[in-house]
Amino acid sequence: MKKLIVYVISVAFAIGCSEGPTHDDSLTLALETSPNKLDPAHVIDVAEGQICTMIFQGLVRFSPSGDIVPDVASSWTISSDGRTYEFRLDSKARFSNGRRVVSRDVVWSLQRVLAPQSRSSRRWVLDRIRGAKDYSAGRAGVVRGLRAVDDSTLVIELEQPFRPFIQMLAMPAACVVPQEVASDEEAFAAKPMGSGPWVLAQWERGDFLLLERNTYYAGAQPLLRQVRFRIVPQAFTRIADFEVGSLDILEIPLAELDRFLSDASFAQRIQSRPELRVLYIGLNNTRGPLRDVRVRKALNMAVDVDRIIEVLSEGKAARAAGAIPPSLGGFAERSAYPYDPAAASRLLAQAGYPEGFAMEIWQRESPEGNRLVEAIQGYLQTVDVQVRIVKREWSAFKEAVSQGRVDAFFLDWYADYPDAENFLFPLFHSSNTGGGGNRAFFEDARVDELIEEAQRVQDRSHGEKMYAMIDSLVYDQAPWIYLYFPTTFVVVSPQVQGYVFPVLYLGEDLSTAYKSPKGIR
Repeated sequence: MKKLIVYVISVAFAIGCSEGPTHDDSLTLALETSPNKLDPAHVIDVAEGQICTMIFQGLVRFSPSGDIVPDVASSWTISSDGRTYEFRLDSKARFSNGRRVVSRDVVWSLQRVLAPQSRSSRRWVLDRIRGAKDYSAGRAGVVRGLRAVDDSTLVIELEQPFRPFIQMLAMPAACVVPQEVASDEEAFAAKPMGSGPWVLAQWERGDFLLLERNTYYAGAQPLLRQVRFRIVPQAFTRIADFEVGSLDILEIPLAELDRFLSDASFAQRIQSRPELRVLYIGLNNTRGPLRDVRVRKALNMAVDVDRIIEVLSEGKAARAAGAIPPSLGGFAERSAYPYDPAAASRLLAQAGYPEGFAMEIWQRESPEGNRLVEAIQGYLQTVDVQVRIVKREWSAFKEAVSQGRVDAFFLDWYADYPDAENFLFPLFHSSNTGGGGNRAFFEDARVDELIEEAQRVQDRSHGEKMYAMIDSLVYDQAPWIYLYFPTTFVVVSPQVQGYVFPVLYLGEDLSTAYKSPKGIR
C-alpha cells in the first residue's frame, strides 16, 4: 500500500461484564489521520485498511501472526499448477443485516473493484484473475476467471501462477460486500456494511468512529461491545491521553521510548515487533546527476545510517541493505554501503561532480521525517551536495513524486501482504514507475524479467532464493539511499487483557481482547 509514515495507530480498548453494558464495554483507539473512505474498493491507507478489515470479511484473512486463516471461506484447495483456487464458503456467514453470504456475493464484489467505472486504484490486487484486464478495459462483460458454482462454492482462475495470490485475497480490495447496498456507492461509503465482527454505528468525520459488535457475525463474538476510533493527530496528546487512562494502548513515539522502557510501571506492559516496513530516501534515477549509479552509491556512502539509527531510532531498528525486511523469506545478509565520505567524494569526482551539486529532498511534514531528512542534509553537505528540503502535504507530495518532478524524497513502504514479492514488484518493476510504487523510476530489464519469473514459482524456497538475488541486483544499483527497518513498540494499559500486537496492520484482531474491571490487575 503506498503511503508515507503513519506514526501511531494507538489502540485502547475496554470490555464490560457479562451482566450488562458498562463503561468498560468500550475500546477506544486513536488514529493519527482520519479515514476518508471505508469502501473496500477504495481503501488506500493504514487507518482505512485497519477499520475495513474489522467491518468486512474476505475469503481469507491475516491472523495477528501474519498467517492466512479462514474467513468467509471455511476451506480451499489450490491446483497443482497454482492457477485454480476452489473455495468452500462458511454456510453460517451473514452480513450485518442477517442475509447469508453466498458465492455470488464474492463474484459481484471482486468484479465491482475491477469494473471499468469503479475508478478503483486497487484493481492491481485482483488483475491476475483470468479475464480481469479485459473486463476492466470494457472488452468483456464478465471476469472469465470468477465462477460461482453454487451458493457455497467459488472458483477463481488466474492467468498465470502467482504464489502470493492467497495473501492478496486477505486485502481490503478482496472483501465481500452486499450487492443490494453497495450498488449505491455514495450511500455505502457513508454507511458501509459487511459480514465482519463489527458494524459502523457512528462516524463524526475528523473526530471519531464508533464500531459496535455485529450480532450476525459467524465467528466467535468479540468480548467487547464497542470500539471507538478517536482522531488524535498530535503525538503528545496521545501520550497524555494514555497516561491519564483515556487510551488503553499507545504506540510509543521513538522520542519517548527510553522513558517508557526505563519506567517499571510501563516496562512489563510493552509489546514490540519488527515492522514489515522500510524507510528510504528515493532517488529519481532519471534526473540530472542521479542518473549515474556512481552518484547514487556516493550518496549512500556519505550518510552514517548506523548513527541515525542510534540517535533517531534509539538503536531499535535494523539497517537496510536491501528492501526486504529481515523477518520475511527472501531476506539475505549482505554488506551495507560503508559510511565513507572520502570514498563518496572520489566517486562524485569520477562521475564528473568534483565540487558536488545541488538537489532537493521532498518530504511530508512530520516529526520523525523532519529530524531524519535534516540529518541526511547535514551528511550530504560534507561531500558538497547541497540539499534543499521541500515540505508538502501528502496529496501535493504524492502527485509531484509520482510524476517524477522531484530529485529525491523521503518515504516508507508498508507491506500489503507478508511476502518479499511485495517489496520488489511494486517498488522496482518498470511497469510500476510513478504512482504504482516505483517512484524512484528505476528501470532494469533483467530485474523485470527475474521478478516476473519469481512470481510464477510455486516452490516457496526457490522463490525466496530468487527474491534474495533480485534484491541484491537492485541494491547494487542504489536506486535509494537505504535507511532502516523500524521496530514498533506499544504499551498496554494494566486493565487490558488478551491483546496481541499484530505483525501486519491488516491482522488486527480484537476478538480476544477484554478489559478487567477497575482495580483488578
